[in-house]
Amino acid sequence: MRPGAPPALAVAALGVARAANPAEYARNAPSFFADPVAWLVAAAVERALEASPDDLTAQPDHVGVVALSGDCSAITMAAVAASASRGMVSPLRFAGSNPGVLAGLPCIRWKFRGPTLTLSMPPEHGLPAAAVAASAWLRGGQARHVLIATHLVEDGVHVARCAVTRATGPGGDGRQELDLLLGDRPAAARPA
Repeated sequence: MRPGAPPALAVAALGVARAANPAEYARNAPSFFADPVAWLVAAAVERALEASPDDLTAQPDHVGVVALSGDCSAITMAAVAASASRGMVSPLRFAGSNPGVLAGLPCIRWKFRGPTLTLSMPPEHGLPAAAVAASAWLRGGQARHVLIATHLVEDGVHVARCAVTRATGPGGDGRQELDLLLGDRPAAARPA
């Protein structure tokens, strides 16, 4: 992709999930654990999938996932660090504290097997790179759809948003549509 070239993608659907405490969305079990923010992101993904005109679960090999968060799995990382100082680390919590769990959990839940990427950075800074990766996967045939999910904390509330994206024709530019993933962030906070 040429530097500065617009991504050739369009937003087909959007899903949003909010919680003061993302643990409200957690569905952990004795043999499975993921960070609460990953569960919040999965809830936004589920809502986007329900709103999508395309059934992405029918083609799981062709669905990519990109997740962006400045916090990622910090909740579980802090718990793991605290337990390590006491001499015990749960292997499940250790695995569930990996920032990649934000993109990985939707893949596990819906059996998506396309390319994945987690950008551990504020979404307003990482969204352009996410759009480039998604566009390249769509153009290159590695994916027919790419879920782009963001996690932000807005006025003390955790907000996850997910866009179902797909390729668009020449000259298509989904950057303005992707700005929906940033919520009400002031334009000054967004990259030019």
